[in-house]
This record gives sequence, structure tokens and C-alpha cells, in this order.
Amino acid sequence: MHLNSIYRQTENIVTRKVMDETLLVPISGDIASMDEIYTLNETGAFIWQGLDGKSTLAEIGELLEKSFDAESSVMETDLLEIVGKLAEAGLVVECIAPEQAA
Repeated sequence: MHLNSIYRQTENIVTRKVMDETLLVPISGDIASMDEIYTLNETGAFIWQGLDGKSTLAEIGELLEKSFDAESSVMETDLLEIVGKLAEAGLVVECIAPEQAA
């Protein structure tokens, strides 16, 4: 995983905002997996919204840095850690950039 990577949310996730947290609930068929609910804080939710299959992690990181007024090195570490955990849980997948597909 690197900052030029592009990720998108998987299609089998329901997202709900509850107070200050964002809940991610995987759906299998017509049933929500209540045993696998993931919670995101404000930073994680911001990153989650940016994982649209178009923006690179670097672009998301720049927006994150501006929105939260934090050092780029701290935001980069948090960004890569959160996206890594989301990928490990199967909540996001890496997209192939058009120039890589050729």
C-alpha cells in the first residue's frame, strides 16, 4: 500500500452515523452481520468517505490534513493504518488505475 493507491468501499457495507461514530455493517445476502460491526471515529469516517475509487490516498491525505489541521506525517501514518485495517477486514478494495491497467 502506498499513497498513490486508490481504494473504494466494497458494495456489501451499510454505513450509519450514530452520535460521534460511524458504524460499518457488512451485509451478506439480506442479512446484516451484527457480529462484525466496525466503528470509525471522526478521522476514520472522513477517510471512509474519501475512498471513492477515484481519489488517491495522497489526495485524501491532503484533504485530511487541511480539515483536521495536523502534521502531514501524522495524518499519513493514520491514513495508511486505517485503510490497511479496512482492507484487512474486507471493507475496501484497491482499484487499478487506468495507466496501470494498460
